[in-house]
Amino acid sequence: MTEPVLVFLAVFNSLLSVFGSLMNLVVAFVIVQNPNLQKGLNLLLLSLCASDFMNCAISQPMYVHAILNNTEKTGSTYTLVFTVIAFITLHASTTNLVAMTLYRMKALSRPFTHFLLVSKKQVLIAIVLVWVASIAVGAFFATNAGKLVAAYVHLAMTLAWIAGYVGLFWLVKQHKTKIVSLGGSPTTQLQTATLQHESEAAKTSAILVASSLACFFPDIVLDFMGRADESRMAWGFTILFLSSTINPCLIIWRSQHFRQALGKTVREIRQRRLK
Repeated sequence: MTEPVLVFLAVFNSLLSVFGSLMNLVVAFVIVQNPNLQKGLNLLLLSLCASDFMNCAISQPMYVHAILNNTEKTGSTYTLVFTVIAFITLHASTTNLVAMTLYRMKALSRPFTHFLLVSKKQVLIAIVLVWVASIAVGAFFATNAGKLVAAYVHLAMTLAWIAGYVGLFWLVKQHKTKIVSLGGSPTTQLQTATLQHESEAAKTSAILVASSLACFFPDIVLDFMGRADESRMAWGFTILFLSSTINPCLIIWRSQHFRQALGKTVREIRQRRLK
């Protein structure tokens, strides 16, 4: 890479690292400070923010150091350590999104009883499994054996995601049809409001997944072409890490409840400072 390109990548990734870290901290802080948000999908969002924060605050600065010092050309231990850490944190983000997809599928399969069937403990267990799987998968894909199957696994995951969200919105349509068929039933209004809430949550998850897929798909294509390792160090990691900066922005944009909680938290902090 030429010196101007190196400078651009270093500056751009540094800015993304700082901004992404701050945005993920804001989302995580608001969830932690508001007990009413600490349930279900929001706990998975908190886990997603943790993985995205690690991408922005740990993996991305390591990437900046790697490209400025050309460590990929020397085959240094640093490059290997960076690759393992980056793979773990990036796969933690995608695995959290997978968990969110499965949560939404379960929610929309039983939209009117879901909150009664899924406990906070079950969600926390799912988060622990997500991180265990992320560490195992990320470390494996950094090995030579893992690199041979990574592209196929990532492509299969992509197709499964797309199929899953097609199924999710088909379920929404089926539930809407069922509610309409009830006519003037006393529960119609409540069921409509519940389904609307679940549908909006599914849209938020779908947007997060679509954004991440847009960042990850070029890497999958290049992996099939046998150029993934080269392209990642040249520019690919920049695109991959970009998803971790976009995710918290999408969460704030899409969730009215979160924006209200954010406003409440900011007001409380101001009041404490004035006292």
